Amino acid sequence: GGGFSQLAYDQYEEHYNIDGVLIIAAAGNGGNSGYSYPASYKYVMSVAAVDSNKNKAGFSQFNDQVEIAAPGVAVKSTLPGDQYASWSGTSMATPHVAGVAALVWSHFPDCSNKQIREALIATAEHPGAGGCDNEYGFGLVDAKAAYDYLSNRGCGFSVGETLGGCNQCEYSIAH
Repeated sequence: GGGFSQLAYDQYEEHYNIDGVLIIAAAGNGGNSGYSYPASYKYVMSVAAVDSNKNKAGFSQFNDQVEIAAPGVAVKSTLPGDQYASWSGTSMATPHVAGVAALVWSHFPDCSNKQIREALIATAEHPGAGGCDNEYGFGLVDAKAAYDYLSNRGCGFSVGETLGGCNQCEYSIAH
C-alpha cells in the first residue's frame, strides 16, 4: 500500500456507499503501527495476518483500522506450470476474507455490503479475551459463524455510520 490520498478516499467512499461494493485490503507487512492505504480508509476492511497457531504474524501491521484477521503465514499458492509455493503476507490473508465474504454474500444476496461486513466482524473468532484490538481487529474470519449469523438474523437490520477498524460495529453488534 501507499500513503493517504483524498482522491482515493473519495473514490472508495463512493464505491462503498453508492455502488455497494465491499472492499477488502491487506493491512500491510511493515510489522508496525503505521497506516497502509487503501486498507486504512474507513470504507475498506483492513486484514491482518495470523500464523497456524492463530498468533498475529510478526510482519502484520497493527493499528486502529485493522478490522479482521485470516491465515497469512506459509499459505500455499499456485505458480505457472502447475507449481505451488508457500507465501506469507497480509496479501495472502486478504483472499481468505474476500472469499468468505463472497461465499456468505452468495447465500444472502439481499444483504448489503455493510450487512455482510457486520456479519463478518460480529462473528469473527477473537483469540484471547475477545473484543477488538489493533492486532486482530475483531478476530479471525469464520465463514460458518457468519452464515449462521445471517441465517438467524436475516438482512433486515440497519447498520450505523461507517467508522472502520474497532469502531466499525461497536454501535450495533449484539452478541
